[in-house]
Amino acid sequence: MADDQGGARTTRVRRLRAKSETPPTAESAAAEPPAAEATAAEVEPPEPPTRPTSRRRPRPWLRTAVIILVALFVGAVVGGGSAYGIHRSTKTFQSQALLEIDQPQAIAASGDEGVVAKLGRLRFKYAGLVRTQVFSGPVAQQLGLPQGLVASSLYALADQQSLLLAIGARTHNADQARLIAQAASQYLTSYVRDEQNRNSIPEAQQVTFSIATPAGAARQVAPTRRREVLVGAFVFIFVTGLVAGLALVGRRDS
Repeated sequence: MADDQGGARTTRVRRLRAKSETPPTAESAAAEPPAAEATAAEVEPPEPPTRPTSRRRPRPWLRTAVIILVALFVGAVVGGGSAYGIHRSTKTFQSQALLEIDQPQAIAASGDEGVVAKLGRLRFKYAGLVRTQVFSGPVAQQLGLPQGLVASSLYALADQQSLLLAIGARTHNADQARLIAQAASQYLTSYVRDEQNRNSIPEAQQVTFSIATPAGAARQVAPTRRREVLVGAFVFIFVTGLVAGLALVGRRDS
């Protein structure tokens, strides 16, 4: 009996030894992770995720202010250049004389305003004559200037409120403008007198032109200060708006 018990024990011990010496299968190895890896995972904590670095964007109002300042600067430069260009352009000078048409005896004998009205209309006849070759030719010959220059520079204006007729000249030379206006005013007085003498009109009934204000020193009429300011202001506003508008539209698209 004791032998049977000892043999059973021996058989059980052998089975346990055989079981312990049997190599682990692939399934058992996959089911049970290695102790070393589990220990390492427990010892070393996972690294925290890194946050992406981002640049600090400029504030929207600051970019808008910079765009406006740049647009104002460009507009001021271009507008100032335009105004300076007008200022440096070719200057035009003007001089004129005032002549009065009269018919003394006819006015004195008339009991109404018919003679005055007739003289007022008669001024337009001679105002239209001033720029013709009949008038400008002798003036140019007297001054020794080209007839085309004299004809293009002369003008005549009839005052609606009086019997005055303005005769003047506009040229790019101040002294030349005064000489042409002075010679033209003097020639008109003699032209009207000679015309009536050729038509045998009695001297007492003749219409006369007399110089009320002689041609004075020429003054600059172009370019004017007002034109310089207007051109500069217009270009400044246009360029500033254009630059600012294009910059802001491009900013929205981006």
